[in-house]
Amino acid sequence: MEARNPLGPRRLLIALLGGCLVFAAACSRSHTVTTSDGKVTYQDKGKDAGTVSVTGKDAKTATLDFNGGKIPADYPKDVPVYSSAKVVMSQSASEKNARNLMLESSDSADQISQFYNKELDRNGWKTETTVNTAQMHMFAANKDGKQLTIQISDSGDKRGIMQILADKD
Repeated sequence: MEARNPLGPRRLLIALLGGCLVFAAACSRSHTVTTSDGKVTYQDKGKDAGTVSVTGKDAKTATLDFNGGKIPADYPKDVPVYSSAKVVMSQSASEKNARNLMLESSDSADQISQFYNKELDRNGWKTETTVNTAQMHMFAANKDGKQLTIQISDSGDKRGIMQILADKD
């Protein structure tokens, strides 16, 4: 006895194509959700790495890049970055042209602090405030209408370095 396809050949083909489309969408490396308030896009960049971008209906955006391991291509070249640090996360927002970097290093806080003290001056940044405690070093500097804050925090065997850059008010 011959088995019959209850869907018919055309419906079977449509069902198979639909299944393939659902499978392809599930494997997609980019997802976007759009609402009346804007959209959120997530892009998978591999093991534990990705980007989330939020765009409001006013077209202002905020982007979070995590575990990319690289300094963004549009990060200003005159902002010093501690070269032996690992990039943990980067973030940007269109409002005030904000850029944030989170770095991590096993070097001493004093060594990192000395680097920024020297390189801020060498790159034309005017340091306005310096704070040094046992657990934290912080610099606040400005240049050409931009404000830069660098915070070096001690956390056991690693130092966290947060760089926050934005246009001044």
